[in-house]
Amino acid sequence: MDAGSSLTRVRAGVVALLVGLVVACGSAPAAPPTSSARTTGSLASELDKLRARGTLVVAIRVEAPPANRTMGDPAHAQKRAFEIAVANLVATAVLGPNARVELRSLGGDRLAGLDQGADIAMTVETPTAKDRALISSPYAASAVVLAARDGGPVGRVDDVANRSVVVAMDELGARDLAQSFFQQRGISVTLDTAQGVNGAVTALEADRAVALVGDGIGVNVLLTERKLVIVSAVASRPYVIATRKNAPDVAAAVDAALKAALASGAIRGEAAKAGFPYQAP
Repeated sequence: MDAGSSLTRVRAGVVALLVGLVVACGSAPAAPPTSSARTTGSLASELDKLRARGTLVVAIRVEAPPANRTMGDPAHAQKRAFEIAVANLVATAVLGPNARVELRSLGGDRLAGLDQGADIAMTVETPTAKDRALISSPYAASAVVLAARDGGPVGRVDDVANRSVVVAMDELGARDLAQSFFQQRGISVTLDTAQGVNGAVTALEADRAVALVGDGIGVNVLLTERKLVIVSAVASRPYVIATRKNAPDVAAAVDAALKAALASGAIRGEAAKAGFPYQAP
């Protein structure tokens, strides 16, 4: 037997051995799953967690204003009752008929409630709100307004030039809005302040000012009783619901619930029950 034949038989043996090892061990093991593959489908969404809990935690305006503001906002009770009713409508739509609602009362900055564990916050839309939270479509129109006595010296915005205007101090930041409103129109006024819409109307009636700037809902509540007229909107502040930025699925469900309640007339109906002067957004 020559050397070439021996080498051929050795090579054949090596090949056979390798084939045998492959057969015995099976196919090569699969690469370990990536981190994303291990977690896909295993993490519950924020909406899933909320539905599993069955309770919607709601940041809402305080039950009663501080003692020094008790008489300031004539519409406080109506606003809170309306917002509670809307929160209940949303909870039922998102979580089902057995939904529970937990109210957490906060002062002016209800968006802060989202950082403290609330699922949603009942609030009004401001220019900076979207920087802090996901904001729903409006479900009720509202605005800071310029108002005056019906039949008095002010029938249009220009009539306040070089005169005193009283600003109703509240959570809407009406003084800053009033300054910007008049500056943009080149109208010079003297701004005074009063505690809420009630205080501002009292200043009008005492002839300490010819007009007021304040929350349109509060003004509407007093419109007939105190003989007021709305001269102009100063800044839009529609009623909205805020949701945490890390819960876009919850925000989408809330928005869908609001749109359905608007379409059915349920929100308008709850506003009537609460005595809230409702205007569609």
